[in-house]
Amino acid sequence: MLKYIITKIENILKGDQNKPDKKEWLDKLVENLEAKSLEDINLPFKIVKTKKTGFLVKVSGLYAFISFNNMPWKYNRDNLWTAIAPKLIGKIFFCKIHSITKEPLLSIIINGEVPQFKKTELLIGRKYKGIILNKTGTGILVDIGYHFNWKYGSFVGFLSKSQFNSAKLFLNCSVGDEIVVFYQGADENWQFLFTQNSEIFDWEEGIPQSLVGQKVVVLIVKEEKKEIKFLVEWRYNGKLIFQKNDPFFGGKKSVRKIKNNLKDGDIIHCEVIGFSEEKKILELKWIADLDSEIINIEDILKHNNENVKQKRKKNKRNDYEERSVKKYSSIIDYLDQDTIQKLIEFRDGKKYLPH
Repeated sequence: MLKYIITKIENILKGDQNKPDKKEWLDKLVENLEAKSLEDINLPFKIVKTKKTGFLVKVSGLYAFISFNNMPWKYNRDNLWTAIAPKLIGKIFFCKIHSITKEPLLSIIINGEVPQFKKTELLIGRKYKGIILNKTGTGILVDIGYHFNWKYGSFVGFLSKSQFNSAKLFLNCSVGDEIVVFYQGADENWQFLFTQNSEIFDWEEGIPQSLVGQKVVVLIVKEEKKEIKFLVEWRYNGKLIFQKNDPFFGGKKSVRKIKNNLKDGDIIHCEVIGFSEEKKILELKWIADLDSEIINIEDILKHNNENVKQKRKKNKRNDYEERSVKKYSSIIDYLDQDTIQKLIEFRDGKKYLPH
């Protein structure tokens, strides 16, 4: 047993003697990289860490540096790289060796400006996931290269504030956030344009129009200082249509009160009765019987009854005034012109009536 242990120790010691030291191993890696550099071939590199002006990377087992200016794609400002940096850690791209300096310290600089991306085409109306690069008062810059795991490079486009699903979403989004957008095409300067509202594409294909005659669920969206939104199937803009002096909801005042009582997040049931192609709005008839938990039908009936009573009182007053006018008119009709003239003079104080 003792002999076995001694033999084991001797083998370990021999193994350590045959193992190259750290410097020798490093020199070998550098020598290998220099040979590849002379061959002028593209080498894979992995992004390890973000630095102030670029990335710390690893190429052929050695640490190296790549400037933002020498990355496989360009942004017009360096600070845009910091927005997507966390999404690039661990990703592999290709480069050429720019320089290798051994003294006083080993320094390797690489250049990623080499052809390496496959070509792809963005499809109008297609949904893509991107990263917010920058935010201004008018909108955000989004890079959807993230959607393809960067294998096609970078696709930067603009999402206008007006193209967000809501003002709240624009307010809450930040640089570096993931965001889902729809590709709209490019403007006259070939800048990609995005939207969060895919509704326009659906209208072109006739999808919302096909809902006419169907019963649908409608989401109520109430934002501060804005009109109520009615989202049909959580997607398409709608508008409630009421008859004048609606037999169920009553007049304008009653309708306004009912609409104002709706809360953000409420869901109501409607029938799609028409649409406006130009405004891209579905016209809705509220099926109130299905929403008794949201609206108080007794209140509506009470309100309508009060309206009826007020109308009756108004009509009664109008009838009385009309009868008074008619009565006065009928007395005048029985007087001759001479008597009327005397009454006028008496009214004006010019004459006294005889006793």
